[in-house]
Amino acid sequence: MNKDPFREETLDIKKIVFKYARFWYWFFISLSVALTIAYFVNKFADTVYRTRATVLIRDDRKGGFRPGQIMGELDLFYQRNNLFNEMAVLRSYSLVDSAISRMDVEVSFFNIGRLVGEMRTTEIYKNTPFVVEWDRSVSVPYNRPFHVKIISEDSYEIKLTEQKRFRFRNGGQTHTAQFGEVFQYEGFRLRLNKNFNFSPGSHISREYLFIINSPAALTSRYVNSMSVSPLNSEVSIVQIAFEATNPERAVDFLNTLTEVYVQQSLYEKNQIAENTIQFIDTQINVISDSLILAESSLEDFRSRNQLMEVGAASAQLFGELQQLDNQRAIENLKRQYYEYLLDYIENEKDFRDVFSPSALGIDDALLHNLIRDLSNLYTERAQLMEMGTRENPTIQNINRQINLTRQALNENLRSIQSASDIMMADLDRRIARVEKRIGELPGTAREYVGIQRRFNLSNATYNYLLEKRAEAGIAMASNVPDHKIVDRARFTSIVSPKERRNYTFAMVLGLVFPLALILLRDFLDNRIQDKKEVTDMVDYPVLGVIPHNKQAAKHDALNLVVFENNKSPVTEAFRAMRTNLQYFASGTKNKVIAITSTRSQEGKTFTAINLASVIALSGKKVLLVGADLRKPRIFDDFQISQVPGLSNFLVGKNTLEEIIQTVEHSPHLHVITAGPVPPNPSELLESDTMELLLKNLKPQYDFIIIDTPPIGIVPDGINLIKNADIAIFIIRQKFSDKSSLDFLNDFAQKIDARNICIEINDVKLSRSGYGYGYGYGYGYGYGYGEYGEKNETEGNPFRRWYELVNKGLKKKA
Repeated sequence: MNKDPFREETLDIKKIVFKYARFWYWFFISLSVALTIAYFVNKFADTVYRTRATVLIRDDRKGGFRPGQIMGELDLFYQRNNLFNEMAVLRSYSLVDSAISRMDVEVSFFNIGRLVGEMRTTEIYKNTPFVVEWDRSVSVPYNRPFHVKIISEDSYEIKLTEQKRFRFRNGGQTHTAQFGEVFQYEGFRLRLNKNFNFSPGSHISREYLFIINSPAALTSRYVNSMSVSPLNSEVSIVQIAFEATNPERAVDFLNTLTEVYVQQSLYEKNQIAENTIQFIDTQINVISDSLILAESSLEDFRSRNQLMEVGAASAQLFGELQQLDNQRAIENLKRQYYEYLLDYIENEKDFRDVFSPSALGIDDALLHNLIRDLSNLYTERAQLMEMGTRENPTIQNINRQINLTRQALNENLRSIQSASDIMMADLDRRIARVEKRIGELPGTAREYVGIQRRFNLSNATYNYLLEKRAEAGIAMASNVPDHKIVDRARFTSIVSPKERRNYTFAMVLGLVFPLALILLRDFLDNRIQDKKEVTDMVDYPVLGVIPHNKQAAKHDALNLVVFENNKSPVTEAFRAMRTNLQYFASGTKNKVIAITSTRSQEGKTFTAINLASVIALSGKKVLLVGADLRKPRIFDDFQISQVPGLSNFLVGKNTLEEIIQTVEHSPHLHVITAGPVPPNPSELLESDTMELLLKNLKPQYDFIIIDTPPIGIVPDGINLIKNADIAIFIIRQKFSDKSSLDFLNDFAQKIDARNICIEINDVKLSRSGYGYGYGYGYGYGYGYGEYGEKNETEGNPFRRWYELVNKGLKKKA
């Protein structure tokens, strides 16, 4: 029978505070440990510095300026840049590797200091007392620490270990060597030379550590320490950040990286220009031989025939033929460019090296766009390949785009070639008609026209190529980097250790950790902790709360608390219960009280003995019946005979008068012990004889208190509880399970028990006086000193230690 589930719950802040305040020493220890760890982390951790630089990316999506815009058609080599592609380039393995190769970071140097008996290393950059040279033709011990101690101006001790950095003290064999002398060990050779800043006074007896870095691992480490991000969405400026344990090295790296990046973009543009010039030079070399031969033939003919000019008719035909030949030569040069592109397609060559068709006067917009797109795709794939493999989905997608663009370019070139074939055929027909008319001229004039034609054709082609070469050279000379360094690298902040954050985190963790342990303990603890848990789960009234009895817990003979310690808090609690009993079964003059629990050791017998005792002290006539036939105990507590007892009467061996015993503590208290343990206790307690016994005894006593067996273990006492006027259910704090309350609800409904009430037993009172008194006003929370019981602090190891020490000092005194 549970209370209204919709009842509003209130949060008792005071109770929560006192509950957790009892564990203050947990929080103190946890905070101390956490703050100590934070202190050593801040003290021993490497300081990591962050540096930043900004670079302007010429991105036409952002409206960026293109230098080639002022040169019109000469903007042959401009490449459309994608901001995010360029961000990937800045963080690419190849670019970082190029920057590292220009720096002196192959060897990392560290200065060794000692703090609290532990080694602490600090990175040294540039200003090292010595430099390292090694034989690169043999295996090199990459990424292994060399421990060096300078012992004199000319000598040092060196030790190589397999251990990781910071753990090299116990490994390796120490060798002594001279500066400038080749040191050979395990198949490799190296030499340490004194640096320009070597100072005997400053460096002798100092210890250092150096590590020869693996190029691949070093580059990967630098890449992982970088981040590239747009400054904002409105501009094409990116911010490059780099983290390192030495701020000077971090600044040098970012400056070198941005310089290499800017130079690389200019190099790529110049490389395309050089490819254009190389193609034109090849064509010039071919045509120059024909030009020299044609010029020589023309001079010989004129000298031999004394002919300087031809007639007007011959000149007109020659002019027409020369114009057609020039058109044909230019078209033929374009056809060679088409064949050049088809060769790239068929052999799957890298289109990053292909120059723009506008360099040869080809103005086909579709052809220009396809070549530009292919070049961009090849560039993007090359960048991604540096950080991934061909199985990468992004790379596979780019490969599909490259194939589609190549197919489109191939189809476009075939179409252009078809149009070129038609144009060449038309030019050939027109040239043939003019040649036919020239054939009608006199022999000398006809021969002269033919020689002059060959010369002019070669000369015109040669001049055209020279013009295009000059344009390509001007375009190359006018190339400027697409990108610009806006801000050179500078130190911005310390990344770690962040002392304030570490201390804050330690404080939070120091508070949360013990709190979490307490909450976890409470969550996993299924035992009843306080009165609220009882009243939340059952609707039966709480008859009383019995505080923890230290003496009874230590000595079993002190179960008679009421008689042995009349003014103790436990006795006062039982007096409060005696008062409360008058409100139960008030219409009944002589009352039968059954006391039970769900299992042993919850204080059922303890409660029965002391409740009977406290009622007897008030002058009421009380009979205490030990009905726990399986585990009898009452006789031992009162030091009376176990037999004859209840079991003897129930089997008919003894009379009622024979089993009722008196006790020396009170003339008003009589006891019936359980007697010998019978083989059938359940049947005996449910017999008519037991019912007749209670019926006959009830008029003789004001109260009959029955100590019944635990109903959660055996069913022996069910009939006694059902027929009793009052049933007291014992709950022991921090011992009884919460499931016992569910059992009580089910049990009470099944047997239709009357006047069920609850006693909470063995409640430990806190020094705060809160949480366990429950506000009953019973008077037992006045302070232990008043009732003769010593006030000791429970669960406080520091207080206990203090009291033990204090006792020892007093004894010595």
